[in-house]
Amino acid sequence: MKSKGQLLQMLYEMAEPIAAAEGFEVLDIEIIGKKDMPRIQVTLFEPDGRGPTVGDCQEFNNLLGARLDFEEDFLPEGFYLEISSPGLERVLKKPREFEAFTGRKVQVRTYAPIDGDKEFMGILRGIDGEDLLLDVDGDTRRIPREKVSRTKLVFEG
Repeated sequence: MKSKGQLLQMLYEMAEPIAAAEGFEVLDIEIIGKKDMPRIQVTLFEPDGRGPTVGDCQEFNNLLGARLDFEEDFLPEGFYLEISSPGLERVLKKPREFEAFTGRKVQVRTYAPIDGDKEFMGILRGIDGEDLLLDVDGDTRRIPREKVSRTKLVFEG
């Protein structure tokens, strides 16, 4: 039986070339639930921001599902495969997500006030070391990541 880390590595190695061929990037892969029938959740991202459609997710599900079925020793007891887009107002958690959504409007909440504020709205400029960089009304704010309780994309329609 492979470890969760080994399974994730295999998933990334199989999913990333398929995603690239379809014009997407794999933003995240999670293995959730029971060992006898886990749920594999793959989140796709499109760099131009359009995001994968339901049809794109179905197509990717078919392609990756066929590839996984071909690997006899992947999860012989079975799995559920779920493909999704990041969502319009996704909560950002991993460094890769912060990189992918640089340039987008976000809402940042902190555990304790920073210069009197616990909530900031601005354009995500990335991560510099352990700080989140946020453009708030033309001023770059450095917010220590350990003080951030939540960073969420803000939909601008």
